[in-house]
Parts: sequence; C-alpha cells; structure tokens
Amino acid sequence: MADETVPKFTDLTRGEHFRLIGASVLRIVIGFTVIWFALSLVPETPGVDLAGPILVIIACAAIYVWYFRRQLKKIKKSKFPQLAAVEALILIATMFLAVFAAIYVMESTAVPSAFSEDLDHFTAYYFALTILATVGFGDITPVSNVARATAMVQMAIDIAFIAVLVRIISSVATNTIKARSGGSPAAGSSTD
Repeated sequence: MADETVPKFTDLTRGEHFRLIGASVLRIVIGFTVIWFALSLVPETPGVDLAGPILVIIACAAIYVWYFRRQLKKIKKSKFPQLAAVEALILIATMFLAVFAAIYVMESTAVPSAFSEDLDHFTAYYFALTILATVGFGDITPVSNVARATAMVQMAIDIAFIAVLVRIISSVATNTIKARSGGSPAAGSSTD
C-alpha cells in the first residue's frame, strides 16, 4: 500500500473540485432527507401508542452504530479521506440530533406540558441543536422532570460526542493518509 499515491485536493482542477464537492453535498442532502423522513415517522398527535416510535428509536440507534462503522470504513477507502471525514461528521451529527429530536417529540406528545411549547419535528430538532450548540435561546425550555432529565442526558452525551466523534473520524482520515504515504509524517507537520 506504500506505493499508492495520496491525491492532494489542491492539485485537482477547478472542475474536479466542483464535482467532488458537489457529489459530497448531494450525498449530504440525500442523507438529510432520509434522516428527516425517519424523524417524520414519530407521531406528533396525542393518544398515539408510543411503543412503535420507541422501537423506531431503538432501531435508529442500531442503525446509527452501523452507519458510524460504515463511515469509518468509507473514510479508509476514500480517495480523499478528509472530504469523506467531513461528510461523515455532518451526517453522523445530524443522525445523533434526530434521535434526540424524536425523543423530544414523543415526550411533548405524551405530556403536552413537558416543554414550554408543543414540539413538532422541526422545533424538536431545533431544540436538540440548541442544546448541542450550548446556545440555549430560552424560547423552548423543558418543564417536566422527564424532559429536563432528557435534556441533561443529551447535554452530558454532547460533551463526549463532540470530542470523541471528531477525534475518531479525524484519526481515521489522518492514519489513512499516513498509511498511503508509506509512513508517518514528521512531528508537527500537517497532512493534506
């Protein structure tokens, strides 16, 4: 594998840049669409049996783990590991937030007073994102103990999620480049 050349993104033509980035953006948009569709399966109306959506969330968690592993393999095989890593980070983070958004929709549906306002799919995703970003605008707040506990769990997981996810994915991309170039770069040098 040492004789395999490591392509440099900067050596590509403008058209090749456009095609690579365009394909990546298209895959991300398709990923967003699939994730949003999965989130839309969570009912927003009270009185709906939540056993189905809970099973969907468990299935989504299993799919999430499978997808994460698949993305790591994809980065290793990619011609441009850094681009694959960025794509993976975006989609994995989007899936992570969708799982919490689904939980928030179910809580809001089961107990309408759980939050300061009723949550639909979009506002639940927005709320999950504001927690991840630690923005906390205050427009939506968890009111019930269950909603607060869920928000606290997300906050705690978010701290580790960001650090671990970025570390794992960037390490896979960096190690792939090192392996292709026949060794490790000198200490302190950057990889392209």
